[in-house]
Amino acid sequence: MDPMFPDDLPDPARPEEASPFGAAEGADPHSVDSVAALHETPASDDLDDHLWMHDDGRIWDLGPAEVDTDNDGINDSLTRNGPDGFTVYTDSDRDGQVDKITEIGADGEFRSAVLDPDTGQWISGGSGRIG
Repeated sequence: MDPMFPDDLPDPARPEEASPFGAAEGADPHSVDSVAALHETPASDDLDDHLWMHDDGRIWDLGPAEVDTDNDGINDSLTRNGPDGFTVYTDSDRDGQVDKITEIGADGEFRSAVLDPDTGQWISGGSGRIG
């Protein structure tokens, strides 16, 4: 993947990989409730509905968006759970390409990155702790 963060990231195509946040002792990463609206979408094979990202000439098809993070009635994001938290992949301009990634660790740490449309480079969007 693009080096949006200085350390290694889990592969979006392999959600079982550990999160770069490390394990939070005694935390259950599956107990986190979603703060975004879920909209049912009919099952389809329409690749136009899929979110994607690229790295070194390879394109990663992450599957269809399943979450509406800006509450406009259109699914724009998908999440991938891991043993130490989850990652939200977002297409904020509706072109299908992921342009924002937010990682939330089971311990409450978060960090995000946004894709610079001019350079194609990932830029830190901030980090901190929830709660």
